[in-house]
Amino acid sequence: MDAFWIFSPDSPAHPAMVLLPYLFLPIVGFPITPFLVLLGLRFGSAWGIVLMMAVVPIHLAVSFWFTRAVAGPWIRILAKKIGVSIPELPENRQLGFAFLFMVIPGLGYSIKNLLLPLSGIRFFPYLICGWMTQGIMGVPFVIMGKALIQWDVKLLAVAGMIALVIFLFRHKIRDMSRWFR
Repeated sequence: MDAFWIFSPDSPAHPAMVLLPYLFLPIVGFPITPFLVLLGLRFGSAWGIVLMMAVVPIHLAVSFWFTRAVAGPWIRILAKKIGVSIPELPENRQLGFAFLFMVIPGLGYSIKNLLLPLSGIRFFPYLICGWMTQGIMGVPFVIMGKALIQWDVKLLAVAGMIALVIFLFRHKIRDMSRWFR
């Protein structure tokens, strides 16, 4: 546990040691889960969740812009060359698809944030859907960080149970999504 002391609330290390990497690294593909745990370690559950919810829209906005302005045209050209079609979803089905895409397990946080804009979804439905789903799924990991720093087994168990419920819910949604194919 001494290795995590630098991230504890009592540490003299500046909070930016957690916030700056969390702000930038998930955008470029680094897994987000370790940062969520570190937010809980450093800032506690409540402030960790607030900070997580404040940064997720930044990740989503940058990913949306990058896909639409930089990577999207290149991906479309590459897909056309190899004979793969990228579906454009009708506007009335975009929000439902976006929700399913974000909650179904498989792809990582960064990949989902980058691929979803290729569907033609508008920015605000993308932002709201991504913010809501990623935020809810991140809460147990922030709580786990708080539980780890306090060695609170009960809180860790509660966070684990919340994570399990979300995991089972995501798998149930994945199974139900087969009906819509």
